[in-house]
Amino acid sequence: MKRILFYTALSLLTLAACTNYEQEVIAPQIDLGVKSTSTSIKSIKQTENIVTAVFETTVGSKYAIQVIPFGSEQPVKKEKFTATESLTTKNLDLSDLPKRDYDFIFIDVDGKEAKYPLTIK
Repeated sequence: MKRILFYTALSLLTLAACTNYEQEVIAPQIDLGVKSTSTSIKSIKQTENIVTAVFETTVGSKYAIQVIPFGSEQPVKKEKFTATESLTTKNLDLSDLPKRDYDFIFIDVDGKEAKYPLTIK
């Protein structure tokens, strides 16, 4: 009788060890903000090395500004923000950048972008 109980218990343990349990993986939710309906540069004014840009934005959407040397892919200056108004004004001090040509890129989380050429003299 002890052997039957022993082998039954051993069988149950073996069966439990071989059972494939599926676990539901819950991916963390990333807040991308409100879907952007407007991603454009309304105006850019450059006074020496200070750039004042006005963007058309969607309230609650997330955006980024990148300044990339012409012919490069690596940004030398970037700023991220969430729009709180339909027109957003940003001032960037580019005086710490070397004198050369740059691409000023305004981009939303969906990848829509607007470019503007800049020259630091």
